[in-house]
Amino acid sequence: MANDWHTLASPDEIPSPALLVYPERIKENIRRMVTALGQAERLRTHVKTHKMAEVVQMQTKAGISKFKCATIAEAEMLGQAGARDVLLANQPVGPNIGRLLGLAGWFRDVRFSTIADDAGAVGALAEAAQAAGITLPVWLDLDVGMGRTGIPLGQAAITIYKLIDQLPGVEPAGLHLYDGHLHDSDPAKRLSKWQMMIDKVHSFRTELETAGLPVPSVVGGGTPTFPFHAQHTDHECSPGT
Repeated sequence: MANDWHTLASPDEIPSPALLVYPERIKENIRRMVTALGQAERLRTHVKTHKMAEVVQMQTKAGISKFKCATIAEAEMLGQAGARDVLLANQPVGPNIGRLLGLAGWFRDVRFSTIADDAGAVGALAEAAQAAGITLPVWLDLDVGMGRTGIPLGQAAITIYKLIDQLPGVEPAGLHLYDGHLHDSDPAKRLSKWQMMIDKVHSFRTELETAGLPVPSVVGGGTPTFPFHAQHTDHECSPGT
């Protein structure tokens, strides 16, 4: 592509401030993501940066059907844009539980799921979903060092995962992790820290499965760790942050 790809042909026609996107650049990024994984099925791209149905539709045309979002509004946009699998990566509480279940009832062809890191939240999700006649897939949100959301690996995390497996109205979707704290500019250092972290996650997954608990998938990563998650064929990858 030319070095002046970002130059506007008619800047006087653009109101400012405005969000500008460059379709050919986006298409190339999508192509590279799919190529890195070998299949679009393993991509679960995050929409919180662009929040645009047009970009989502470019991705669905490339075979991407799974997405991650941060808000109920983004989840609704994804349903309207033709996504088939939507993960709300914020633990819903209060009225947002009803809003999420409302989307699941409205967009019947879309698989909505969410995350949880607290027994009370799991119980509230299960009760509301059962009342709505819905079985909601729930991912256990793990804190792998970011220190922002999620539960640390350990017995308390196992207890919550068992709850997701046992309560009517919810079912285990797998493990969710965001390793946004791993952003060293040196790729070798970043990989070394990531490998230590992911080894612990894999051991935790084995512990759950040995206890007879299903762990269908692991979804994780942002843009800095995307190449590392890409090497594990049982991981869904979430670039976009």
